[in-house]
Amino acid sequence: MRNKQLRIKNIMTGLVAIIAVVGLIILSQMVKNRGGVNISCDSDHPVADNLVCYRQDDTQWKDEKLGESKYTMKSSGCITACIASAISVSEEPMNPGELVKLLSDNNVFDGAGNMQWGKVDEIPGFHAEVFSTPNQKDIEDCLAEGRYPIVKIHRKSLFSYHHFILIVGSKDGEYICMDPLKDSLTKLSDYGNRIYSVRCVWHD
Repeated sequence: MRNKQLRIKNIMTGLVAIIAVVGLIILSQMVKNRGGVNISCDSDHPVADNLVCYRQDDTQWKDEKLGESKYTMKSSGCITACIASAISVSEEPMNPGELVKLLSDNNVFDGAGNMQWGKVDEIPGFHAEVFSTPNQKDIEDCLAEGRYPIVKIHRKSLFSYHHFILIVGSKDGEYICMDPLKDSLTKLSDYGNRIYSVRCVWHD
């Protein structure tokens, strides 16, 4: 009888653990998707031939700090890498190493390594636009003007963490993206077509 009760207790403990794990997964997915918007694509914008794709963890700049913060290009430089790619088609391109130094010298990063977009706009030649809500129209307007929107997405993982990628064009109903943690171009559908914010930085 005692052995039977022990087996039942072990089974119940296992069931409770399984339920807890399932609940945690469901909760993490709910948190991950909160505030996001699903974006569709219905027009084509060719990717520029002279666009340069950069990785934030390239050995040339991965250890560069974001301003006076403890964060580096490797750990938190996705936005900076996106901007470098976005301006790679301009008359004054910069690689991420050159760009992070310029941004740091102009106090663009706060103490936590976050980008202060208004400070970007103050640098001669740079323009930054922060859109109030994520939507397709702003993405389409940027691409039509030859600019590249930076969008916040959540990477595919059990627990949510955000990441920024650059939309560089579109084709056959798919937005084409430059992910600073990938070696080749990706598609927005790789991230569920769900975005959480839109920014745009360009240089003239």
